[in-house]
Amino acid sequence: MAEAGPPMDLHSGTPYFWIRNGLPCTYPALVSDTECDVLIIGAGITGALCARACVEAGLGTVVLDGRSIGTGSTGASTALLQYEIDTPLHELAGAIGLDAAVRGYRLCAEAVEELATMGVELGVEGTRRLPSLQFASERRHATGLREEHALRVKHGFRVDLMDARELHALFGLHKAAALMSHTAAEIDPYGFTHAVLQDVIRRGGRVFDRSAMENHARSGDRSVVRTATGITVRAEHLIMATGYESQQYLAKPVASLNSTYAVASQRIERDIMWHRDCLIWETAQPYLYLRTTPDRRVIIGGLDAPFKNAKRRDALLDSKTQKLVVCFHELFPDIPFEPEFSWCGTFGSSKDGLPFIDRDERTGAWFVIGMGGNGITFSQVGARMVRDALLGKVDPDRDLFRFNR
Repeated sequence: MAEAGPPMDLHSGTPYFWIRNGLPCTYPALVSDTECDVLIIGAGITGALCARACVEAGLGTVVLDGRSIGTGSTGASTALLQYEIDTPLHELAGAIGLDAAVRGYRLCAEAVEELATMGVELGVEGTRRLPSLQFASERRHATGLREEHALRVKHGFRVDLMDARELHALFGLHKAAALMSHTAAEIDPYGFTHAVLQDVIRRGGRVFDRSAMENHARSGDRSVVRTATGITVRAEHLIMATGYESQQYLAKPVASLNSTYAVASQRIERDIMWHRDCLIWETAQPYLYLRTTPDRRVIIGGLDAPFKNAKRRDALLDSKTQKLVVCFHELFPDIPFEPEFSWCGTFGSSKDGLPFIDRDERTGAWFVIGMGGNGITFSQVGARMVRDALLGKVDPDRDLFRFNR
């Protein structure tokens, strides 16, 4: 039997999207025993995407969350949707093989398109398809960008290489080179999660918050979950979508935890902040990342540091906020950035930058654990893969994301 530990303190400060949306929907707590085809633990964006994939496939689906929905890692996300894995394609190819690396990138590109389409169909404000710019943080990084560009173009990805003159003309940035990718998007992660879960409910799924799992076990051909209030749920399939908290249910950790920091500006009276309002990130590790919002703010995040504990993470929020503001003004001195909201969160990373999407043979539970800067993209990949596995379909890509890869 797998016992649940106390919930992690996943973020602090004032996450912009959480504040902007308030409490858009309310959900009941689970108060009686029930059964279902699929039980999903975790109702953040990962759990929501898994639930939608399952109900679309005709599976009776129940979602449980111990918190109010969307107030874990989802509330702290900045939701830059990119297909680029934190490990560049040319480096990933050296680690896991070219064919596997290209396939991983293509799966993420497909997921970005699916997420953007879903956001538009569900009417989530602020869903936009945008390009994504990755600039060379240092002059010597331009060589790697040229190698990355050649490999991606060879394999059919829509990406342009920009030199220093073009980059300065379009963005005002003084950098040696950059890649402009034409497959990217931005969403409101908190609003998107609630919209997806409301769609799940319309399709017959059941969603409960403030219903924390206390333990789970396999009994015959079913998973049995007991909540902290003594309620029992029996399900043919169990999906753990609790983000980095999922590691407590595994025999050994699969990810290293880090803290990231973000700042949202006051409203800026400009129709366009920079060229096409594209998403921006850089080649440095850890990297800065920037996006705009529907109400004309700018968000900048980064300055990641290894996670030790929530108290230590939170103590750095003020100094990291000040440094992020300085970083923004160094990049865009002509944009009047004044901070209004700042927050920090905890996220995980794997050695190769890829997620873990696999079934734990000990307990029979499926896990969808997104990694790094594109955890939302990986969550959509995982939702599709787990749904197909539950339907008995053989997926040739599963080996990419196994625990023991």
